[in-house]
Amino acid sequence: MNLKIIKMKTHILTAAFAFSLTAAFAQQPAKNKYQQYLPIIEKGTLVQKDSLANALMGELKTYKSEEDYRTTINVLRSLGKEDLQVSAETLAKKKYPKGSLTRDAFITDVYYNASTPVQKEKAYNELLKKWPVKNFSEEPLTYDYVLANLAQSFANDGNAQKAVHYLGEMKERFWRGNGYIPVGQILLSAGDTTTAAPLLKTAMDDSYYYLTLPEDQKDNKARFAAMGYASSMSAYVNILVAQKKYAEALNYIENALKAAPEQADGLAMVYYKSLMGTGRKLEAYNILTKLYAKGQFAVENDLKKLYTELNGSIQGYENFNASLKTELTQNIRNHIKEMATFKPAPNFELLNLKGEKVSLASLKGKVVVLDFWATWCQPCVRSFPGMKAAQESYANDKDVQFLFMNTWERDKNYKENVVSFITKNNYPFEVLYDDQKDPQTGEVMAAKFGVKGIPAKFIIDKEGNIRYFLTGSTPNVDYIKLEMKELIEAAKKPYKG
Repeated sequence: MNLKIIKMKTHILTAAFAFSLTAAFAQQPAKNKYQQYLPIIEKGTLVQKDSLANALMGELKTYKSEEDYRTTINVLRSLGKEDLQVSAETLAKKKYPKGSLTRDAFITDVYYNASTPVQKEKAYNELLKKWPVKNFSEEPLTYDYVLANLAQSFANDGNAQKAVHYLGEMKERFWRGNGYIPVGQILLSAGDTTTAAPLLKTAMDDSYYYLTLPEDQKDNKARFAAMGYASSMSAYVNILVAQKKYAEALNYIENALKAAPEQADGLAMVYYKSLMGTGRKLEAYNILTKLYAKGQFAVENDLKKLYTELNGSIQGYENFNASLKTELTQNIRNHIKEMATFKPAPNFELLNLKGEKVSLASLKGKVVVLDFWATWCQPCVRSFPGMKAAQESYANDKDVQFLFMNTWERDKNYKENVVSFITKNNYPFEVLYDDQKDPQTGEVMAAKFGVKGIPAKFIIDKEGNIRYFLTGSTPNVDYIKLEMKELIEAAKKPYKG
């Protein structure tokens, strides 16, 4: 078969595919359409993705609601068709100038680009005038995000009164702690405990309300709110501890542990302080022992002091300390077994911050630690001090290479943002931009590695095989350092199956 015939058949198939997509899904409700297209978004070929994008662009003029446009825009974004996405957004905004897409663009382009609290307040008032809350009764959270940000801006500017005012305008109880807690912490750091305490208590009470709902009443909103209980509880109870109201603090904490025992780790330090304040030193010692055994070595001075006090001398402490570290190491080894895998790592050749090409093939003979991250990803950023410590511990090991794969960035000027972030935080990382799309699939490297969420870390052995895959993060520097050591040293050894 000659090339001309092959090309002709390809065009016919592509056109037929596009037509079938339009016919099959044109009548689907907007909320179902994205799910219908998900197989192509996740596993389709570049031809299929192009065909889907063209089919969707062809049906734009038939849409009867803004929700249809929004769904298509989300699909185009997921397909990586940024130019088509912008075209669809332009059409939608023209058709619905008072709609949510135009509103959201105003929030992004005008409100968030305002540099001072006064400018942000002016933009917020303009937002309310052009897009009143009553016209979007099903989307109060959109306005709550803005209110929380506005309140934080005034708090950072030293205007507690305005900060509290705008927090009071928030509508969604399940989410408002995300505004109250940061503002409360800002005010605390400024020494304004009087204003901060009621805010943090409100956030704590909200979380407790959702946490203690009957199981059949716990929807996704309730579960989200309940997750913040440990942080809001710690923030408020720390105030009580600072005021030496230890008994009151203990009452809150122990009620919390009954209602949510799974949040014990998040409450451990404030629990320890409260126990010490009430003279319950043995219980406080047990808390410190558990924290230390989980890798929080910053408590060692307190642990050593309590050990000496409770035992009457320091004798035996070193053996006790060693046993805790041995226990931690064994727990980590047991844990990383759950992360074990064995498959060839996809090869890549990406640019670093200096514009130099770095390939996986060039690193054969080394254990490679890949860390997929983004500047907007707080769990990613939260783990970086620990990753820095881990990398520094291997600074003299030429057989180990850390690579930080910057992926899924949302801003057009992401390269400048990444350089600024790395420089500002003084991270000695080798950062690669994961922005090269495969010509066949349109995928970036994160997709080829099977990444569904970030942070995602891969440990690749000297032969180029993925030996371990882990997701999630912790701010515990010592734990990350120990975990990385166990993963890297295990990957150095031959695979035994």
